[in-house]
Amino acid sequence: MEKFNSLIIRYSEIRLKSPLVRREMERLLISNIRETYLNENVHFINIIKRASRIIAYTSDVRAKEVTRYIFGIKSYSPSLEVEADIDVIKRASLKIARAESGSFAVRVQRVTKNYPMTSIEISREVGAFIKGTTGRPINLRSPDQEIIIEIVGRYAYITDEKIRGYGGLPVGSQGKVVALISGGIDSPVAAWLMMKRGAQIIPVHFRKTEEEEEYFRMIVSVLRKFSYGAEAEPIVVERGPILAKYQEYGAREWICLLCKRRILVMANRIAKEVGANAIVTGDSLGQVASQTLHNLEIESRCLEKPILRPLIGMDKEEIVKIAKEIGTI
Repeated sequence: MEKFNSLIIRYSEIRLKSPLVRREMERLLISNIRETYLNENVHFINIIKRASRIIAYTSDVRAKEVTRYIFGIKSYSPSLEVEADIDVIKRASLKIARAESGSFAVRVQRVTKNYPMTSIEISREVGAFIKGTTGRPINLRSPDQEIIIEIVGRYAYITDEKIRGYGGLPVGSQGKVVALISGGIDSPVAAWLMMKRGAQIIPVHFRKTEEEEEYFRMIVSVLRKFSYGAEAEPIVVERGPILAKYQEYGAREWICLLCKRRILVMANRIAKEVGANAIVTGDSLGQVASQTLHNLEIESRCLEKPILRPLIGMDKEEIVKIAKEIGTI
């Protein structure tokens, strides 16, 4: 659908919260949408909440692309907003139907239930009007085009697109975490998953080489497009002195474990300084020597901040699949 005057935005998990928490998350989601549009130079007029939908008034085609990266959104549709009058709805639906060919179906949802016609009555009347005007056949099982009508109060939103979002919770709704990001595939995925659960990440990298730091900066730029409105400056710490210290002791067989432990101790200190609630790592159980259950226990001892390991039960293939999806590899 190329011509539209609004985006109708749907969310799911937020609706399960208590009224007070839900209102705050809706407010934060609207703020994050606004910040994303401003940072990506998407032209918009206004963003409002209407019943259980968020409406972004924009006809900028780039909005279709960047809205997908905003956590908390289940799906969204570029739509025509019209008055919720059946004759107006029929004319707007016909405009969308004329842009395509083949069979079609009309799907109706009354988001607010006070409309005088039922969803079935609306779909039948609109479908008959389109068929009578265009001659296109109706196919309710596998149509070439689905015309979607959502009634929200005094307005109707008509579209033939439904774009999937990533869901989750709005970034910034669950506090701050220090996300340790190395030069590998796993840790960026772990940071991304915590952002999906509403955490604001503070990216921290323990630098060993210039190439690793360059990769870290690239990862930060990729993750940032998911977190407009809750960005944090990345932190880089020299890793060389940590390695040199343990190499000097000659504890070669323990160096991996000791180094990891020291990094976590320093991350704990950083978390306290920046007011973060936890530390996030890319550990996956049994993947490497430092990630056996025994060693994970040793590494975690006596730290004041909890360590979150969102990848702990994933295998490498699952992690790589997410990394490709979000663009970190």
